[in-house]
Amino acid sequence: MTFDHYSRDQLARIVTAGALLLLGGLQIRMPGCFWGCSMYFKGTRASLNAEQRERLARVLVARDRVEGDANLYTRFAGLFTIGMAALALFPAVPYVLPYALSCLASAAAILVAYLRFQRAAERRVAPLVRRTPWQSLPPLAIAAAAVCLIGAATFAVYPQFRLGAVIVIVAAVALLAVAYRVAVAPAILFGDDSQLEYLVDEHLRFSRATNLVACACAPPTVLVALAWASLPSSAHFSSGVTLAVAAAFLVVMILSFTPIRKRIRLA
Repeated sequence: MTFDHYSRDQLARIVTAGALLLLGGLQIRMPGCFWGCSMYFKGTRASLNAEQRERLARVLVARDRVEGDANLYTRFAGLFTIGMAALALFPAVPYVLPYALSCLASAAAILVAYLRFQRAAERRVAPLVRRTPWQSLPPLAIAAAAVCLIGAATFAVYPQFRLGAVIVIVAAVALLAVAYRVAVAPAILFGDDSQLEYLVDEHLRFSRATNLVACACAPPTVLVALAWASLPSSAHFSSGVTLAVAAAFLVVMILSFTPIRKRIRLA
């Protein structure tokens, strides 16, 4: 089976719809992957003995209980994303718009999850040291996010991408704002195992903040890729912008996955 009889616009719509279906399905089936705690401690578990793993499990359970269950909001965003997949197939709708709206819905779900986390921090806080955002937000990640945002903004010169670019940028900025607030939020400590609780809080803060930056970079990157694929080959500048955005996205993805394998060492 070949796709020779499809136009670029039709192919872009099919790819967009498929990507939205996949994303929506992941949000519904595995909502914890977008905000949960456990996935950031795989490397740590491998380096601990049985007693230490039990300590870690107790701290993570307590943390999950305080933060509350935010899975429902992510599943709602997933349902919305699946609806946008159907909308992407309508020729009258710019194909980047459904993707941009789904990104905005995902940003809203993560924002609600953060607000729950913030209330938990206000209820149970024991500040030990003054925090700066750079402890959890590497400057390299911020620079990569800026490249992605600027790259998406350059495609707004084309009328067919303008509205989608604006919505994608709004969603990305919202996610970056949440990442900043997570980076500077107070520590959540319970006093039952203070050493491990503090180490978990520091690791979780860095992991979530960098992961949110990666989530913020994804919408602009996909929009740039889809827009570039649908433009004529005469639009030379778009290739350079697309390569720069792709490189920036690769950098931030590497930074966001690194904490999963990092090991927390206990005294």
